[in-house]
Amino acid sequence: MLRHIRIHHPKPGTRPGALVERHDDATARALTIYALSMGGAKPPNEQTATTIDNALAGLDDQAALRWLHFEGDISATDLARLGELFHLHPLALEDVHNHGQRPKFDPYRDQVFITLALPVTHSKQADKNVDTLLEIQQVSLFIGAGFVLSFHAGTHDIFAPVRERLQSATDTIDQAHAQADHLGYALADVVVDSGFSVVADYGERLEQLEDEIFEARSHNLISVIHDLRRALSTLRKTLRSQQEMIQRWLVSEHGVVHLENRPYIRDMEDHARRVIDLTDSYHDATGALLDTHLSLASMRLNDVMRVLTLIATVFMPLSFIAGLYGMNFNTTSPWNMPELGWYYGYPIVLGVMGALIVVMLVFFRRKRWL
Repeated sequence: MLRHIRIHHPKPGTRPGALVERHDDATARALTIYALSMGGAKPPNEQTATTIDNALAGLDDQAALRWLHFEGDISATDLARLGELFHLHPLALEDVHNHGQRPKFDPYRDQVFITLALPVTHSKQADKNVDTLLEIQQVSLFIGAGFVLSFHAGTHDIFAPVRERLQSATDTIDQAHAQADHLGYALADVVVDSGFSVVADYGERLEQLEDEIFEARSHNLISVIHDLRRALSTLRKTLRSQQEMIQRWLVSEHGVVHLENRPYIRDMEDHARRVIDLTDSYHDATGALLDTHLSLASMRLNDVMRVLTLIATVFMPLSFIAGLYGMNFNTTSPWNMPELGWYYGYPIVLGVMGALIVVMLVFFRRKRWL
């Protein structure tokens, strides 16, 4: 299992907070903006746009909470404009633009900035040389007074279930919990809970590898197990940083973090801890699996060497007899082998050889070497 992380960073010497446009990014993904207003006179209604102007036009100015979600790669120009409209800190905008940031919770004067790590696995069909590809995608959140901005440069819309909940008549988040930090919690909870499915995939793969090890169906299991262990190690480090970020969020005294939402954040922190525990156990299991594979390989090698040793042992006396009677001496000497002149000499020697083979095989069988 190989890990793949999209990382972008400015060149050394670039001014802090500078947004440098990337024109040669082959992995850039088309931008889609989802706009949703909650707590207003109108019921929540999702609007989809491709430009900031159209997205802002779809928001309700009278709503208590406005949410803009940017799915795909957003340009530096659009980020700078968002910074002007919502008074976002340049350093936070730089972290949104440059992917590969570690999970963190940064409080600013009027809002808090959160980055999360979303683990995603891809099947080996994309790359036949690897078993499964682990990709760590960055999710960024701005939580301010009456607004939430979320960014995800991924291949699928991870927050579609949240928008469906918000537009459901039976959901109360847009009424009783029409607060920015509660919506931010709901989004972060999706990212944290996504780790369960990823870790479950690795658990299933471990079970498959265990069967393959005992059935000896594959010859490159060491590299597969090593890649799996490396992916779990990367995932474990990322998830631990994410848990630390949630703990900072939980104890934050910032004005946009309301006390009544702390139980929800505490529950999310518990989910993050459970995902880490599962990752730790699977990471340890890969070590045990590797030891088991090496032990079984050593046992199979010992079995092969034992068979070869027994074969060599059986043929040692036969080779001695054949070599003894293959020596050429003067046939007129009285000390020469008299059995060379026997009429039944050859079948007698073959019989002796066969008897030696039977005796040794019986001996090996009684010693349980066969």
